[in-house]
Amino acid sequence: MIKGRNEVMLLGSDNIRIFAPNIIYNCVNGFNNRGLQGELYHSYSREPCKYDDIVGMMQTMEELYDTLQFPMSSTESRSFFNSRKKITRKGMAKVMKDEILLDKRGEKGTFIIQVQYRQNSTWQGKVVWVEENKTQHFRSALELIKLVDGALSEGATLRGDNLEEELLMG
Repeated sequence: MIKGRNEVMLLGSDNIRIFAPNIIYNCVNGFNNRGLQGELYHSYSREPCKYDDIVGMMQTMEELYDTLQFPMSSTESRSFFNSRKKITRKGMAKVMKDEILLDKRGEKGTFIIQVQYRQNSTWQGKVVWVEENKTQHFRSALELIKLVDGALSEGATLRGDNLEEELLMG
């Protein structure tokens, strides 16, 4: 499947090309008592952004999108506190080549995430489950979480892993 220049492109089972500035590689390495843990990679840092739970993953992604101001958010974030975070677009240059990003893999699963819109205080876009070369569109951040969780559960079943035991062991 070949798409436009600003989209994830699938040209075969292992031949994924990326072009959009807001592509994030989610490398899931394991589970703990709070859920997923792993690393996020993007073109603007040579170092991974590590996370220990879903909330950390989502906050890291949102901070990147706010910094890039892409995709542009249609609403301001709400808070119980009056402090408003001033967001300034940083002159971020790509420091990691696409070929290097393509080699990143999580121990439990790898997902290429492209948030295309940030409307109605949530995300819309597409996610590619790299190991299975499957693409799904998502209409909200919750739907993205469910897609990733479902893929990891299905992948664990196919591999014969025991996810419940891993979650308990943390």
